[in-house]
Amino acid sequence: MNSFIPEKYEKMYLMRPAPGAIFVSELQTKRSLKREIIKILGVVVLSFLAGMPSLHAQEIWPGDVNNNGIVNNIDVLYWALAKDASGPARAEVSSEWTAQPIGELWGQVFPDGLNFAYADCNGDGAVTDDDLAVITANYRLSHGLVAPDEYFLGNAGEDPVLKIQAADPLTESGAEEEVLLSLGEEGDSIYNFFGIAFVVKFDTEYIKDSPGSSNQNFSFAFTPDSWIDGQGTQMAKEFLFVDDENGVAEMAIYRKNAADPVPSGAGAVGKFTIVMEDIIVGLVELNTDSIRLIDNQLESVKIAPSNTGLAEDSLLVDSREAMPEKDEVLVYPNPAGDLITIELKSAAADARIQKVSLFTMSGQLIDSLNASRPAAKAMASLNGLPQGLYLLKIETDRGIFLRKAVKMPR
Repeated sequence: MNSFIPEKYEKMYLMRPAPGAIFVSELQTKRSLKREIIKILGVVVLSFLAGMPSLHAQEIWPGDVNNNGIVNNIDVLYWALAKDASGPARAEVSSEWTAQPIGELWGQVFPDGLNFAYADCNGDGAVTDDDLAVITANYRLSHGLVAPDEYFLGNAGEDPVLKIQAADPLTESGAEEEVLLSLGEEGDSIYNFFGIAFVVKFDTEYIKDSPGSSNQNFSFAFTPDSWIDGQGTQMAKEFLFVDDENGVAEMAIYRKNAADPVPSGAGAVGKFTIVMEDIIVGLVELNTDSIRLIDNQLESVKIAPSNTGLAEDSLLVDSREAMPEKDEVLVYPNPAGDLITIELKSAAADARIQKVSLFTMSGQLIDSLNASRPAAKAMASLNGLPQGLYLLKIETDRGIFLRKAVKMPR
């Protein structure tokens, strides 16, 4: 007994019931410890993030305006939205393709929250045409992990169409051809247009190269007074990058001033002028792809792609062997009703028809028929097609024939 407890309290102390035993399981101990560790880690992480500025806000790669890891035509749209803005210049004015410290962020941001400082590609404190030149110089360069751009492709018949159509589907070697570009059609207008980025894919074998960035063999011009360009005033501009090796022309069309009222409309936009290669075999196809249309708030709508074609109005063969004379390939009756006959005559007696493809004169494939028994004579159905002019691509074991056919009303 503790001698420091007075005697009068000693009995009372001895009679006090002992506190109840507290049992703590091993599982409860682990859970409690886990909760405490999570709390501590949460406090540490939040404290770290609160004192650390955004990693993306630390540097800019000149030309990558939307900061997704690659310079392309989408960056042109972002640049156009920020054009004429100004803010703090970077410590070093440079367009060199390397990480450039941003320094002080600007007071303006894009609708998606990205800072305008990324549009100042050369770092001089102003978004001007000089920054567009940096995009051109660094085009297709990438850094780190690339986040793919988002495109909004629609379906023909449901959404407005970005349409390309050959002015004259029949061409010849070395010819300069026009391909018309339109956006939307009557009854299917585009509203609040600010800009559009897209790709035109083409057959590299049939279109002449445009060395460097000259685009002399694949160029673009606006249609006078088009609804995008502005009635009588040039209110839109274009950016065009042609990759001859991979057969793509990357395009951006944008309004010159984001503060101007955005137009709505449909119809002709402009035309591409392309120079054909010396040798054309069969049908040369072009099509639109990777489309993103925006208003001045970066809002996008679905746009349907399209395709067109050009073909040489003569007889050609891949192997460059001698081919039958042109008049030895007969297509009759022409004009035709529901059936049309293709026949290889006497000079082509050893040739056999393998396949017949039917195209519109704008180059859109309607149907392809493979011959189950290749022969010198075949019949193709035009049943259900509207009256008009069509293009037949006749593939034989000795080469390719192209012929026009007219469908008459029933």
